[in-house]
Amino acid sequence: MLGTLRADEIERVLHEEVIGRIGCLDGMNCYVVPITYAYDGTAIYGHSRDGRKLRAMQAHPRVCFEVDRWRDLSNWESVIAWGRFEPLEGAAATDAMARLVARVRPLLKLDAPHGHAIAHDAFTGHASHAGTAHSADARAFRIVLDERTGRYERTTTPSGPQVA
Repeated sequence: MLGTLRADEIERVLHEEVIGRIGCLDGMNCYVVPITYAYDGTAIYGHSRDGRKLRAMQAHPRVCFEVDRWRDLSNWESVIAWGRFEPLEGAAATDAMARLVARVRPLLKLDAPHGHAIAHDAFTGHASHAGTAHSADARAFRIVLDERTGRYERTTTPSGPQVA
């Protein structure tokens, strides 16, 4: 059964997932890129080193955000939201990074080497590995959402088991 997610289901997906995709305009090209994120009910919080993604969003702040959840090809949920990119500095950037750390840290395998764009020490309290971003390199931002929509496919009825 295909259907439209209710507002509370959209919020649940946005709160529970941690990987989403930003769609933005890079010159005349559409650019879609995955990010780790945190959501506070109003905005998506992310981070990036200076590069194509940040330059595109700064030039064209109106962006799209997509997140999905899959159990299998017949049981999934997808949310698309639109909003405005805002670079963060100072206390707002510190708060955004704290939100990201709180959201992502429980999901990290702390003994695995990684090249995640947030400094290794921000997530683990340890020194950064060579080749990973340092705290000064990561720039925090938010996307303040003003429109959300969601779709699903389920092999059960709405009163039956839901997608996990």
